[in-house]
Amino acid sequence: MEENNDINDDFFEEEDENLSEDDQAYLLEKMLDTLMVFNSHFAQYIRESNPELFKKAIDYAKTFTEEDVPGIMLYYSVEDEKDKKDDKKD
Repeated sequence: MEENNDINDDFFEEEDENLSEDDQAYLLEKMLDTLMVFNSHFAQYIRESNPELFKKAIDYAKTFTEEDVPGIMLYYSVEDEKDKKDDKKD
């Protein structure tokens, strides 16, 4: 996975010195929460506006995590919903 070389690590280190560890942890948690909510809303938008692109994005996410993030498993709720619908048809 490529890293963003545009980020200046010194800037973040200087800013972090003024925050307690608790404040840093709180901000990180809020940032991750915000990112997850945004991703969820964005995924729903893509799912509704372009279902084929949505399927491709799921396939990409699976490939990305398998190759670039070993040991991390993602949960795909969309597939569970599809399995439930398929079970009801049987």
